[in-house]
Amino acid sequence: MAGTLYIVATPIGNLEDITFRAVRILKECDYILCEDTRKTQILCKAYEISSPLKSFRIHRMEEDLNFAISKLRDGATLALCTDAGTPSLSDPGSHLVRRVRSENPEVKILPIPGTSALTTALSVCGFRLNPMLFAGFLSIKSGARKRFFESNRDFDGIIVFFESVHRISKVLKEVRESLPDRPIFMGREMTKAFEEYRLLEPEEMVKEKGEFTIILGLPGGTT
Repeated sequence: MAGTLYIVATPIGNLEDITFRAVRILKECDYILCEDTRKTQILCKAYEISSPLKSFRIHRMEEDLNFAISKLRDGATLALCTDAGTPSLSDPGSHLVRRVRSENPEVKILPIPGTSALTTALSVCGFRLNPMLFAGFLSIKSGARKRFFESNRDFDGIIVFFESVHRISKVLKEVRESLPDRPIFMGREMTKAFEEYRLLEPEEMVKEKGEFTIILGLPGGTT
């Protein structure tokens, strides 16, 4: 009998932001696949989860994919977690889902919904949310980012993307150069002790600390 693959959303900061169902699945599964076992172990310790942890790493992708496929073929139940939030939005999760669907269509792939940095920020930005363009993490290359912004200059909706502390200042400068009439909403350190949500002033920069979710409002306003 083929196994089951659960795609499990975990907290993005505050450990209380996990569902009862997610905790149960993590306790019952045969293996928990995770980006960083040290980070997932913190969650497991908090909720007395003793299922074995197995790294699922972008730099050892083929090896880890083969492990997961083999276990699923043997009938195991696997739970895939990202370091924070919902898997597959900005991590290797989609690689596993795609390969399982291709090679083992009999395997059940079930989402266990929960926290997401995307929906967390959207819920408090106050912008009109439809339509929306979600870009995940933008390119690390400045030229590619600028082309992305320019190509979506006339998009009649909000634009959402994630950004790291290492590039946030450069990216905000590029946004203001390419899309000067769009308001910028920032979510930083979401659900953590120093979380911050606000509209940025026209020339304002941000504290270079934490992970960022940036929402660009409609041209000329916020509604």
